Amino acid sequence: MINKPKTLKVESVCEERLQHLANIALDVVETIVTDMEAPITLRLNAAFRIFELCNKSPKDTDDISQAIVRGIEKNANELAYLESLMKAKEVNQIETNKTIDVDP
Repeated sequence: MINKPKTLKVESVCEERLQHLANIALDVVETIVTDMEAPITLRLNAAFRIFELCNKSPKDTDDISQAIVRGIEKNANELAYLESLMKAKEVNQIETNKTIDVDP
């Protein structure tokens, strides 16, 4: 009986570490699935692996599918916004350079 509290503590530590690693793994999968730069086959494989881990078929997981699509769309919108900001900055720099070049 003396060893039992120590065993429970070790199990608790292991469970905490596993939960931490599971969270990291989910973050990695989410990053892959929503990364528009990642190859589509990689993103789809990650998405279907999620279905497998949930023991559900894609037709039973409309909510998950919609969440994945929303994530991909959000990422695409953010990238488009950043691209527009970069283009605006380039235009401003060109206009600034023209102004500097014209003035003696």
